[in-house]
Amino acid sequence: MKNRVSLVGAAMLAGALSLGTLRAAEPDTHSPQIPASVLAKMEDPELAQSDYIEQCAGCHGVQGSSIPAHLPELKNRVGWFMCTPESRAYLLRLPNVAHSRLTDSRQLADLMNYVIFVLGGPSAPTGTKPFTGDEVAHERQFALTSVSLVAERLRLANVAIRKCHAPASLRLQFPGSVQ
Repeated sequence: MKNRVSLVGAAMLAGALSLGTLRAAEPDTHSPQIPASVLAKMEDPELAQSDYIEQCAGCHGVQGSSIPAHLPELKNRVGWFMCTPESRAYLLRLPNVAHSRLTDSRQLADLMNYVIFVLGGPSAPTGTKPFTGDEVAHERQFALTSVSLVAERLRLANVAIRKCHAPASLRLQFPGSVQ
């Protein structure tokens, strides 16, 4: 009887392990692929993607689509905020970025580069330089606290529309929303 229990236990363990192995081998169809052209912009692209999922995806969505939440849509849009130094700094000064639990500024720069170059897709203007750890460390000292984030985002969106030819829909928090 004792041997039979041991065999059943071993079979269950082997089954669980093989099922876990099969699951681990399944492709991730939810997270966006990191294009080869973007890999060089980050020290650790896989960690950047993981950090985004852990720190940001709960509100902004795994693929950068925040709908139905009433938050700014990142997918194919956030890159437009890289077109001026002021709007670039704004992204790093957002409270949840500046006060991120990621204390390593290089790691946070990678996360933000993932947001810009992977989720932002074609919205990042040609020639956009990736964030650096030094830039993140500097800007996060000036976290936005007393400004209306919605009003500031709209102001900077209007600048991007005027100076960088961003689409007028950038004024909206997300496609289909109203001002």
